[in-house]
Amino acid sequence: MNYDLLAERLIDLQLILHASTINQAMSELDKGTFFALHYLLVHQRRAYSKEISHQMAVSTARVATLLNHLEKQGWIQRHHDPHDNRQVIVEMTDEGYAFISKKRAQAARLLAQLFSQLGEEDTREYLRISRKMIQIILTNDPKEKEELNE
Repeated sequence: MNYDLLAERLIDLQLILHASTINQAMSELDKGTFFALHYLLVHQRRAYSKEISHQMAVSTARVATLLNHLEKQGWIQRHHDPHDNRQVIVEMTDEGYAFISKKRAQAARLLAQLFSQLGEEDTREYLRISRKMIQIILTNDPKEKEELNE
């Protein structure tokens, strides 16, 4: 089997998918905005700014710029940790929660429409293979291995 050729085919498919209407609708948000709000959503609506920086694999300065934007939108609030003034706690506001919840619901509806056309068996197989690929990536990446062991 020629894995290089298959990799080239996947790249071509990914480029087509990236340009698709459904992907553009799901990518309406800046990826940093979606990631940060989603991270807060799954972490009880609060986290340290350095955790967000670490998970996004970007500098704390880049995250500070992103958080400034989110704060101006009214989606987050920041304050210093009362136990360690050097740490900044980021909390999602009710407005931020409503916004990200709405965007997740829209994305889920679009994917559900796509999956209904794909069919149950192919959808389950797609999800199984996606999980397997993610596990392989996490297992083979030394940085990710450290995070799995923490």
